Amino acid sequence: MLRASLAALLIALPSVAIAGTVLLTRPDKLRESPSPFAFGIADVHRRSSAQVLEVRGEWVRVGIAGSRSGWIHRDSTDLDSRPPESTTVPAPAYPMNNAPSAAVPRSAARASNHALILDLSSPPPGGLANPDARSAGRMAALMGVPDANSRYLAHDALSLDGLRQALAELDARVGDQDKVFIHLAGFGARPRNGQTCGDALLSADQHMFTATELHRYLDGLAARADKVFVIIDAGRGDDRKPGPAQRSRFSQQPAADSTCSSESFGQGSTPLPYNVQILLAAPRHRTAFEDENGGLATQALLACLEGKAPTPGESGLADGDALRRCAQPLLDRKPGGQQLALAGNPALIPAPFSWASDPIGAEAPRRTLDAIHAQRDQRRRFDVRPSGRANATTTPIQIVSDRPGHLYVLMAGEDGLSLLYPNQYSPDTRLEPGTSVSLPPPEGRKSLAGARLLFLLTDGARTPYRGGFVPAGAVSVTHPDARGLRSATEELLGGDATPQCRFSETRNLGATQARQCSTGFAAKWITMPGGNAPR
Repeated sequence: MLRASLAALLIALPSVAIAGTVLLTRPDKLRESPSPFAFGIADVHRRSSAQVLEVRGEWVRVGIAGSRSGWIHRDSTDLDSRPPESTTVPAPAYPMNNAPSAAVPRSAARASNHALILDLSSPPPGGLANPDARSAGRMAALMGVPDANSRYLAHDALSLDGLRQALAELDARVGDQDKVFIHLAGFGARPRNGQTCGDALLSADQHMFTATELHRYLDGLAARADKVFVIIDAGRGDDRKPGPAQRSRFSQQPAADSTCSSESFGQGSTPLPYNVQILLAAPRHRTAFEDENGGLATQALLACLEGKAPTPGESGLADGDALRRCAQPLLDRKPGGQQLALAGNPALIPAPFSWASDPIGAEAPRRTLDAIHAQRDQRRRFDVRPSGRANATTTPIQIVSDRPGHLYVLMAGEDGLSLLYPNQYSPDTRLEPGTSVSLPPPEGRKSLAGARLLFLLTDGARTPYRGGFVPAGAVSVTHPDARGLRSATEELLGGDATPQCRFSETRNLGATQARQCSTGFAAKWITMPGGNAPR
């Protein structure tokens, strides 16, 4: 109990954002939360440097090599021996005029997340890494991809055969219900005979990697992955001219190929699978630009993911459409008129964080549940049926599913979420197909008649108290603020965050671990009629 109280006190301390780097004055352990009892992520060595991300009392959150971040004790750094001016916050890469609140990402790595970063742009002088690769690596970390699951290939390794091999190897290592992030940066291509074509990237050996071929790989990945997120920072077209210090991401040198496909990256001959989302630096036949910091689209999207850019305005989760609307004003400030495009499922959420700000509106809880529902696995069979008549205190429900799982039933109120199942009468969430459960109404309601409920059946268990749910009569509720909605969403979408599920070396321990660590779930909206069964 003493440990729990101390950890809670440390977490409750106010935090301060501080930019810059620190030097480690002694060896220490990087921890996943600001507590001496928190799990150790990695060892950090004396005289090594780290980027300061946040200061909370006697603890400092830092980023170290390999895109890892965690907490170390302040006494282990030279932070307090620095002159005051070294801890001022520099201006962000993009102005933050009227930004209502910063995004709060959940960046804990998961062994079921994978990233493939393919950098087809020209290598910079001096053997330095392309800025697009650094930005894409940061995006992968924000999406919860562990270092060991990120693969990076630079221009020289990306001949047409190299591209195909990289995507085939990604396909081979992705398991059922894994999540995938692919970042492609390079130049748009055209065939040597000048015919009108669809979208294509120019490989290192001057061949065209077409949208048709990319779609075939994405279809294969989507067949078993939970979600596939793709960013393509390339553009072919001559409708706009770059501004000062900008270059077009369209190769003026024709490819070696004389034929091409008519498909665009955003639209193939068949619709993209429901679990694929593609953010494009430019629509078809429009130009994308880059500068010394890499692709403008990649820079803008990273600024949004890191919370360094103005938010779309309304509360809710940062899905693909919200990211596009966040990034577009940043591009509008640059010359050239570059326009982002979005293809596939716009409601998918790359990283579980929200931009909700206080006070929350009456529609924010409902929008949160709508966004969670949109992340469901649509391949699963899941239904909810009546199993008897409701009485004065509970409503009986039967769960019909093609697999066992953990049940969570949620209802949106005007000031937060209510968790109707599990409840004080039925605390066990694990259910077999065909099991019946009873749902009590939340406080302030005599029954569930007319209520709209979201049923989730998850592979792995969730921990409601970690998601901010607190008891309120027979059910649990979130705190009536943006932080309450954010914490609940992170838990419901994030799943098990134990070390067994976070590190890639534990990835192949068998079916039991796969179920425990899966973030996949089925979901169904039900409107409860007056006194009878749901329809």
